[in-house]
This record gives sequence, structure tokens and C-alpha cells, in this order.
Amino acid sequence: MSALTAYADAMPDLLVDLRDRYQVARSPDDAVQHLVGRRLINERIAAEHSAARTEITAAQPGSRKPEDLAHSLERDRAGLRRGLVMRTIYHASVRRVSAVGSWASDMAALGGEIRTIQGRFPRSIIFDRRVAFVPVYTAEGEGSPEEAVMVTDPLVVARLAHVFDLFWERADLWLGARTNLPEQGLTTNPTQRAVLRELCLGRNQKRAAKNVGISAAWLNNQLRELRVKLGVETLNEVIYWWAGSPDHDVHD
Repeated sequence: MSALTAYADAMPDLLVDLRDRYQVARSPDDAVQHLVGRRLINERIAAEHSAARTEITAAQPGSRKPEDLAHSLERDRAGLRRGLVMRTIYHASVRRVSAVGSWASDMAALGGEIRTIQGRFPRSIIFDRRVAFVPVYTAEGEGSPEEAVMVTDPLVVARLAHVFDLFWERADLWLGARTNLPEQGLTTNPTQRAVLRELCLGRNQKRAAKNVGISAAWLNNQLRELRVKLGVETLNEVIYWWAGSPDHDVHD
């Protein structure tokens, strides 16, 4: 009984060890690979970055250290110079972080596109819509920086790319030559226009937020920013302005 008890107590650690050994020994051609350790994760990301030929999309909800930004800058510059489309989403809070601002300015000068979004969104890096890297989430919903999943299954990657596109459409413009052109002369951003269209259809703010796919708090923040920009105090004044504005005729 003592021996069996000791064996049972050791089983969880044994299974974890077996899992890690299995992940290391798996074929690199597996459609879903569990990567453990920052070094291995960064090696795989660097290899796919070099192999990318059309597009790299990245959703970065957390903060990035200055040394991480500096490390990736030359690699990102090289990708833009060889003609890659590079689109990045950050949380809106990074607009106040000088290191991220410097990185974004350098990227935008070479043709990269950067948007920001309020609220939560999932982290991902997708290369050519062919391979994706996503975090391994804990039971608490947090992603560990020491673990990632590399996905090459076409159906799963397509789904991850679709999720990125949905958040991209709802994100606010920050920097990037591509995104500046359609916004010239406009007062609103795409999210604000979507909200105003919903309100003009008779939806209340709670329903409008749900239809646009944002939180009620984010909707209130967008409307508050617009009131400040227009120099008005009420939503009715915003709606009155919207009805006769050039922004009303933009279809996006």
C-alpha cells in the first residue's frame, strides 16, 4: 500500500514530464504544436517571419518591453521592405507609451498599419494566413509567456484570421499611410460611425453596443470623445451634426 501510494503521488509529475517530452519529440509537420519556453517560441516565430511572403497580422493586447520592441524592429523593417502587408492591433493604452509610439512611427513610415482598441481582445500572430501562434491559456484565462501553440491546420488558421479581422474592423486608426487616406477630412472613426448608424435606426445604446460588437463602456467612451471633438454637450447635438455631415455618407 505504501508503494502504491507513493506511485500515485508521483503520477502527476510523471504525466507532466511525459507530456513535455512528447511535445519536444513531435514532428514539426503536426498541425498543432505545443511550444514550451520563450527561446523555442521566438525561434519558431522568427523562422515564420523570414518565410512570410504576403502578410503578417499581430494582435498584441499586453504591453511590450522596450527591449522586445527593439529586438523585433529590424526584423519587421525587413519584412516591410520586401513588400509584406503588416497590420498590428494594440490596446488603446499604449498610445501613451513612448517606446511603442516610436516603434509604431517607424513601422508606419515604411507602410505598416497600426490600430488600437479599447477592451479585451485575443493575442495572435498570423503569417500569410498559413500559420498562427496563439497563447496557452490557464484556467484563469491568462496566457503564459512561456507557452504557445503553433497552428498550421488551414481551417483553424482561417478561423483565427477571421477573428483578427473582426477586431481590426472595430479598432481605431492610429498610424499607417494606408489608413490615413480614407479618413482625410472626416471627424469620426469607423467605430463611431457604426455606433451612430445604430442609434439613428432607433436602437438604444446598450443594443447599439451589442450590434457593433463592443462593450457599453467602450461605446460611451467613443461618444464622449466625439462630443469633445465637436464641442457639444449632448448626444442629441451629435445626432443633429451627424445627419448633415460628410461622415454620414461614408460607407464602411
